Amino acid sequence: MQIIQTGFKAKHDYTILFETSLLWEAALGIAAVTNDSLAGTLEHVERMWDEPENGFSDGLQVELEKIHQCNTWKTLLQLLHHSNATTLEEWSALVSNMPEQILREQSLPYIGSAFEKHRTLAAQGNESSLATLQEVTADNPFFSDYIAFIANADISCLKEHLISVMEKWMEEVIRPEEKVLQDMLERDISNKKQKLDAMDKPAFIRWVTNSTSYKPEDAIDTILFIPHFYYRPWTVSADLPGTKVFYYPIHANSIDPDNRYNPDTMLVRKYKALGDATRLNLLKRLMDGEQTLQQLTEQLSIAKSTLHHHLKMLKSAGLIESNKQTYYANKDSIASLDHELQSFLGE
Repeated sequence: MQIIQTGFKAKHDYTILFETSLLWEAALGIAAVTNDSLAGTLEHVERMWDEPENGFSDGLQVELEKIHQCNTWKTLLQLLHHSNATTLEEWSALVSNMPEQILREQSLPYIGSAFEKHRTLAAQGNESSLATLQEVTADNPFFSDYIAFIANADISCLKEHLISVMEKWMEEVIRPEEKVLQDMLERDISNKKQKLDAMDKPAFIRWVTNSTSYKPEDAIDTILFIPHFYYRPWTVSADLPGTKVFYYPIHANSIDPDNRYNPDTMLVRKYKALGDATRLNLLKRLMDGEQTLQQLTEQLSIAKSTLHHHLKMLKSAGLIESNKQTYYANKDSIASLDHELQSFLGE
């Protein structure tokens, strides 16, 4: 994996890391196509894992169904974070030879230093620690079931599944585009490094993640950025000891650097999202303050399914964000709209 490191000044000494490899791209692609909530929003994936027209082999289809059922895409990402493997062969050998307890512990999500002992004990089969981890993560949509699965899974079958899905995805999806993907990912990291040299830390993080101002917690000393292509346009975050991870979408210029007339997809998404009276209505209401889905449904008198579709479009454009069932406007993103348009037109 290629790693580029640079630092920045803040209230205390943070470090920004960039890491990329086709192993990350494979794991994130697998995560994207098996996430039902992303259907119809992914830029470079036309069909999800369970649609016959997707062209996946029967073997890959079977493994992706397991990913969908058990959320083992999280396992892939967790194990990659604990690996220095640079090739699929190295990673597969590492997973194959990994002791059972270590695999369970590394696969369990990090939920804070105060619960690390419970993560270790849960990996050893301690029922009390397992229950504690599930209780603490009850608000997460899948962590509780995922933690139970990892704690009780047949490790031999789990290893076989993880290696198989990565091998099949690399062969069917990554290898045909290997050189193009590698060039795009490395080009994006190079561009981000140049941007970081010219921006302060908070502005850089907002720009990369297209989110409201993120302020690293005191326990965080490293921010790790991992670019992706197949999960575009979504930014996904995760936590590791002392580290905040952002899996972020590469910029349009990294995909086609020679075409200055090609706008970044997020810019297009923002203006498409704004080109609808209902979504503008929603956005104005959320500018007044955060609201739940139920509150918005009562105000607009439209079906929840329709409202959810509009909210998903606004969220995929980075114009709103959500916290559990509460939605709120991304005022930083909205405020930067004019500047982003002018910057593109002036390039």
